[in-house]
Amino acid sequence: MSDEYAALAPFYDPIGMSAFAESITPDVIRFVQANDWIGRRVVDLGCGTGKAAHWLAKQGGYNTTGIDQSPAMLTQARKLSASAQGIGLTFVEGDIRAISGLLHVELALAFDVFNELATMRDLEQVLQSVVALLDPGKLLVFDLHTIAGLAAQDAINTILHDTERLFVLQTQQFDYDRQSLTQTYRAFAAEARSGTWAHRRAERTLRGFPVPAVLALLTRV
Repeated sequence: MSDEYAALAPFYDPIGMSAFAESITPDVIRFVQANDWIGRRVVDLGCGTGKAAHWLAKQGGYNTTGIDQSPAMLTQARKLSASAQGIGLTFVEGDIRAISGLLHVELALAFDVFNELATMRDLEQVLQSVVALLDPGKLLVFDLHTIAGLAAQDAINTILHDTERLFVLQTQQFDYDRQSLTQTYRAFAAEARSGTWAHRRAERTLRGFPVPAVLALLTRV
């Protein structure tokens, strides 16, 4: 399986791709605590560069495991965690559709990840995997772009970063037949040693799922 995030990993944080998960995590913790959640063990599904997981372990004091399928993203995550010794933070390379080796988790988080699953069957496998991890009565918190939300981003082109040493452009195209949004990233980075510019290109596809189908799947699982 190709790792599209290998090209994105060095720029993922500077261009703001981790900002949503990092900013919403404290709010989610406050919300679940206000609704009588109690726990210490958290798993971050599709943890990326580990910003949310790092906050959970360092600021929240939670025993946190981050799981991601991209070795390049996990390399960035481990660099971040290396600056904070002594916190309960572990990163694991793995497929969130078939999580193994974790037991008795009390909170599962999945931010900006479910739309990258290819099919409803993949989503079902993830949910079944999470159910097997969670202690009875504990929580899964996730976000999901609707089909309409993805379609609204069609043909929106954005300069995500523009400095003397890094330029990143994002283009977006919605496929109405497949109900999916393809995001293409083109990054131009100045090489420190040679003084030349390196071009990197990556794509990710976000697939829309009908809300009633997701609700039915959640009920069934």
